Amino acid sequence: PAFTTPVPTTFEKLLRVSFANVPYLDPAVGSDEASTVYLLNVYDTLVYPLPNGSIIPHLASKWDVSPDGLVWTFYLRQGVKFHSGRELTAYDVDFSLKRLITIGEGYAYLLAPYVDLNNTKVIDKYTIQIALKKPYALFLQALVRLYIVDSELVKAHIKKPGPYGEMGDYGKDWLMSGEKDAGSGPYMLVKYVRGESVTLARFKDYWGQVAPNAPDTVVMLGTTEPTTIRTLIARRELEISDQWQPLENYDAMSKIRGVEIAKIPTAYEFYLMIHTRKPPTDDIHVRKALSYVFDYDTAIKDINPYERRACGPVPSTLIGYNKELGCITRNVTLAMEELKKSKYYGQLDKYPIEFWWIAEVPWEERVALLFKQNAEEIGLKVNVVKKPWLSVVEALSKPETSPNIVSIFVASDFREAGGMLANRYHSKVAGTWQQNEWLLNSTIDRMIEDALSTLDLQSRLEKYYEIQKIIFEMYPSIYLYEHTILRAYQAYYVDFPAARGNVAPLLGYDLEFRWIQVYPEKRQELLRAGG
Repeated sequence: PAFTTPVPTTFEKLLRVSFANVPYLDPAVGSDEASTVYLLNVYDTLVYPLPNGSIIPHLASKWDVSPDGLVWTFYLRQGVKFHSGRELTAYDVDFSLKRLITIGEGYAYLLAPYVDLNNTKVIDKYTIQIALKKPYALFLQALVRLYIVDSELVKAHIKKPGPYGEMGDYGKDWLMSGEKDAGSGPYMLVKYVRGESVTLARFKDYWGQVAPNAPDTVVMLGTTEPTTIRTLIARRELEISDQWQPLENYDAMSKIRGVEIAKIPTAYEFYLMIHTRKPPTDDIHVRKALSYVFDYDTAIKDINPYERRACGPVPSTLIGYNKELGCITRNVTLAMEELKKSKYYGQLDKYPIEFWWIAEVPWEERVALLFKQNAEEIGLKVNVVKKPWLSVVEALSKPETSPNIVSIFVASDFREAGGMLANRYHSKVAGTWQQNEWLLNSTIDRMIEDALSTLDLQSRLEKYYEIQKIIFEMYPSIYLYEHTILRAYQAYYVDFPAARGNVAPLLGYDLEFRWIQVYPEKRQELLRAGG
């Protein structure tokens, strides 16, 4: 394989997991899968999500909320230590919240429209009041992504001058460098190899619960190369695979003694994101034609039979899904009729459609080639381009560098449809990898914000239905898969709770390392047996 993984000593509890990329290490920057897994293992949050969807206290031991829903008072646990040895206090929570919203990247979009920083204040060492500009029905759920940083440690590494005034670069360069982390979570950063791996070690002074055989060391490998992954699994040098392997690789790995394939349901959806402001996909008739000509059945049966068909802007697993929209089916005649209504009809050869697929997810090429074949049936030219993930993230920051179409999975941050609508179609996420559509539609923004400010559940659901209908009729995306995560894992010597369905259905939580257990003596048995 291209690179090897650490070999454990006989009784070392070592967990090695592969990902599509190496994580962004700054809690105010990262939001993709690898970054989220890193952050939720290295940092703590005020609240914690359970598999049943409920939110319970974590760093906050309890909270109060004012009758109007605008002031939330959180009372912190005492004695929680950062990895630096400092005690975590309300001042760190205040700093982390302001830092996230000011930087405006990563998960900031979950909180920025709602939090009133001017009226948020520290009451005492263990109490903070967070003020909201308007009621936010999903506020507690959003706090699952507010990772608390060691404010004194970050401030000690601020680089000036920088874009954030007195705060210089807000410590971004230092956190992204991988020298150290600034967390209080069950694992701490010990080694960062840019572009290759991140190594974590158990934090022995962690305040919370940890499974008895939780790994002492975790290596997050940034590769999905199929031959490499299959070889590492066969050599017992990888405990859990990434979720992006070709089906034939899962099949091959499932035949290795002691290896099983976990099938983990999610609130992910796989979108072909269509740039609505770039010729020729700025024309709704072109977008409709692409939606009608695509062969959805083949995309499932021949490429990803484990996936379920997605039929709208949010997955059907979310509360508030609009089932009235129905599924678009392939209709070449209808696609041709729409194309003829386009302002580009008759000069389509001048406007090739650029389709990007993610280099680290090899099977996406098959989706891209199927799309190309289908589109060319009606006279549209498609250029298929293989793009590394980090290049995609960078390019999607600007409309002029974004492609006509890019294929990407997005997960909802909440169990409700409003979470996915905010993640995908609000203007706050334009310029991130979560939206290549570039809708920038103030009416939709207001509708999403209004729905999320509606405290009555039934009224909120009705608003979700209407937003989905409006977006659907704009044809900004091709809705393809509702995702089931597949991971090959060493079932003989790794206890993987998510494989049993014991997991909060939020991005990253299937790989909460403190609950995964490793039995190195069983690994030795396999090695002694010749495999």
